[in-house]
Amino acid sequence: MAGRLWEKLFGSKQEKTEEAKQETAAPTAPYLPFEQDGKTYNLYDLPDGFVIKGDLDLNFKDLTELPDLSGVIVKGDFSCNYNYLTTLKGAPREVGGDFSCVNNKLVSLEGAPEYVGGHFCCNFNKLRTLEGAPRDVGESFHCEENLLKSLEHAPEYVGGEFSCKDNPPLDSLAGVSLLNEGETIKCDASLAESYGFKRGRYTSVEFLAEKLYESTRYIEEVGNVNKIEILRRKIADGKALSQNEKRMAEQEKRRAGYAAFKKKFVKKEREE
Repeated sequence: MAGRLWEKLFGSKQEKTEEAKQETAAPTAPYLPFEQDGKTYNLYDLPDGFVIKGDLDLNFKDLTELPDLSGVIVKGDFSCNYNYLTTLKGAPREVGGDFSCVNNKLVSLEGAPEYVGGHFCCNFNKLRTLEGAPRDVGESFHCEENLLKSLEHAPEYVGGEFSCKDNPPLDSLAGVSLLNEGETIKCDASLAESYGFKRGRYTSVEFLAEKLYESTRYIEEVGNVNKIEILRRKIADGKALSQNEKRMAEQEKRRAGYAAFKKKFVKKEREE
């Protein structure tokens, strides 16, 4: 009778043994399913070089870290918004469409792909630096609502607008990416004012990138922007050229042709 009462209160020896086995059992391997071409894959077990043909949506997955996709190429959009990520380690090697990591706890962009074909959005994080940002962004770059003190490590080239508004510690636009003619920059009104732009009624200001490159303060901080380099990058990306840029391209072509001719002529003269 006493033995049964003991088992009822504290469990039998067999039950205790089963509990102990469960506690010491190997942890279950992580599993995050992904479907493509009628097959189901585990994102935690994709081989290097694997190509995701469409979009990959990892929003609202309660992730504290990404599965290792560093050897994976995503042809479409990649998003990992509304998680608990502190790093982008494990992000895809390359993303052909948009890359969005909004509303996480990121303190840097280390681990981000080197190339993003579409828009790049890292708003609403805890970024104090843009270290690790992609080198090339095909469309716009958004780093709003962070804690950035500097734009150092921003992408070298951005094909669309560049928005860094709502970063209270930011007091300089030195380091902003090279933008194509006609593209705009958005920043807080007080910062824009320091570069000679009118404050207006709103807390942020939008202005043409070329106007920034020509401003006195920017030239003092950075020097003259090499517009030829911007043009070369735009041509390499297959972007449409304005009439002014087409004229500049023709001038460069003639200049390059003349330089090549001169080099060849001088070489021939020396040989003779």
